[in-house]
Amino acid sequence: MLPNIPWRRIFYCKKLKSMRVEFVVEVPEPVAARLREQNADLGRVGLEKLVGSLYRCGELSQLESMRALNCPSRIAFEAILTRHHLHRDWSREEVERELAAVDSVHARA
Repeated sequence: MLPNIPWRRIFYCKKLKSMRVEFVVEVPEPVAARLREQNADLGRVGLEKLVGSLYRCGELSQLESMRALNCPSRIAFEAILTRHHLHRDWSREEVERELAAVDSVHARA
């Protein structure tokens, strides 16, 4: 049972048999109503924002994030990040590694 607290935040975390974690997020009804008008699936939106935020700050890798969101491709994952304005701040080294990987693929083609 969730505690009855006036200001609602993430209160509850429960490990499930599949090693997934369930979060219950309660928000004031006016906020929830506005969000429901914009998005039919509030649970999915919350999951995308949480995972995207964890990816952006470097807590999750791209692969971990894509698996958590069941994304079929990097393009689909990037679309989610774009939709929620959650692009990662890349370091110079990360950009150079990505560009080297692209160059390597083009060199083999």
